[in-house]
Amino acid sequence: MLAALLVLALAALAVVGNRWYDHRAMDRGWQEALAAGKQAAVNFVSLSVSTVDRDLQRIIEGSTGQFREEYERNKATFRTRIVESRAEATGTVLRAGVLSGDRDSAVVLIAIDATIRNTGNPDGRLSHYRLQLDMARDAESGRWLVSLLQFVG
Repeated sequence: MLAALLVLALAALAVVGNRWYDHRAMDRGWQEALAAGKQAAVNFVSLSVSTVDRDLQRIIEGSTGQFREEYERNKATFRTRIVESRAEATGTVLRAGVLSGDRDSAVVLIAIDATIRNTGNPDGRLSHYRLQLDMARDAESGRWLVSLLQFVG
């Protein structure tokens, strides 16, 4: 009888321990996804005519899938617009949170302000954005990358 109770207690302990470990791993993943999403949002809105090639490449390196393909395809157009307007923009994350996810994917919501200066607004203009970033963990590197970026209301 005592042996059976001991086995039952050990089994229960193993189940609880496994659930605790899974929860901690998921929470750690979400925190990593959130940090990567915040940085990706800042990268997306922080561009400068003086560092345009490096800025655009940083966005591409932080992305994957369809978002990366589309951004690479339109990179020359983005570059031309930034250079022609002599654009300078810097972003600041106001709020961010994980909406949903699992160990390998997460949906991150970001509220971000960007101060934009260009030939039409040399003194700068403050713009407010709300972004939804679908994040995916890269299987090889373990890095969280943007797979989809959407402006949301």
